[in-house]
Amino acid sequence: MSGKRRGMNGGSMNRADSIASKQMGDDGVDARQVRRWVQQAQGGDEEAFGELMKAYYQRVYSLACGMVNNPDDARDLSQQAWVKAWKNMTRYRESASFFTWLYRIVSNTCLDFLRHRARLGEQALPDNMDLVTQSDPNPAASRRSRPDKEAERAEVRRLFDEALAELSPEHRMALTLREIEGLAYDDIAKAIGCRMGTVMSRLFYARRHMQRRLRGLL
Repeated sequence: MSGKRRGMNGGSMNRADSIASKQMGDDGVDARQVRRWVQQAQGGDEEAFGELMKAYYQRVYSLACGMVNNPDDARDLSQQAWVKAWKNMTRYRESASFFTWLYRIVSNTCLDFLRHRARLGEQALPDNMDLVTQSDPNPAASRRSRPDKEAERAEVRRLFDEALAELSPEHRMALTLREIEGLAYDDIAKAIGCRMGTVMSRLFYARRHMQRRLRGLL
């Protein structure tokens, strides 16, 4: 009897764990809470929308930064995307997760920016990121002690930025969502608004391009 009770209790625990896991949405945010915030925001509640911003701000910024490769532009584009999300809250439907819906807004905002920049003929590459980690207690001394290695890393980063900049906005978006954000193929298709086959084709092309440009370096 005791064995059966343990089995039953174990089954109850498993079911409880399963239910709890389903209640957690994107990034571990409670899906029920997200739905409440969304419903309140759709009714004009700015504080509820502010909670959504706090929950997803970093992921939105990271996506924008991966797309445009410039922190200042990424901050501006993130703000533009949030403004668009607020203005269009009533259009959101739960057929897709709020996270996926939001990603599509951010993606389109970044794509518009990149296309506009391309039309203007802007060829300037983004500034290289600081190649010294924050954990380095003496970055100046570290740079002096490893000049050859730092120069090599700077050259690799420069070539990577060049290769990334050569991709079309659509190909860069697919690569960013998959390799940097870690989205599944179907989620990328929903975020970009295209078929999964198109996503796979763009990823194949983007990866082949990056591998060809960086062959022998990484």
